[in-house]
Amino acid sequence: MPLGGEMVNEIIVIRAADPDGSMFRAIMDVLRDRKAEVIELAAPSLDAFTFGEIAIYPERRTVLKAGEEVRLNHGEFSVLLLLASAPGQVFSKNQLYEAAWHEEYRYGTTTVENIIWRLRQKLEDDPKHPVYIKTVIRSGYKIELPR
Repeated sequence: MPLGGEMVNEIIVIRAADPDGSMFRAIMDVLRDRKAEVIELAAPSLDAFTFGEIAIYPERRTVLKAGEEVRLNHGEFSVLLLLASAPGQVFSKNQLYEAAWHEEYRYGTTTVENIIWRLRQKLEDDPKHPVYIKTVIRSGYKIELPR
């Protein structure tokens, strides 16, 4: 594009998480008839907690099951993230509640149990016989790594 008689090159910088490269390919398709050069393509952040076919990306607040995104609400994500941060460690209802809402757990509420139930529905192949999210009687819940 001329600017005061000079030719100006446009530079477009795009920074996005694109684990499968589909966004990059779509952009390149749009720019196909223009001169395009990839100067640097940084790999997406792989800082994730994984167990079995589940991957949790804390920075993006994203959860994938077998490569497909699983939609979680704030409480579900917060509880899952705490459990996944220390596989095998048992977390009490109080700890899980505080992780999600940053307030003290009130004895008798079923909020944590409901979140665990929903997480099992979304992440376990057989929610009635969970492989990952385990109940530890009279103690709480934990993530168990598959063997």
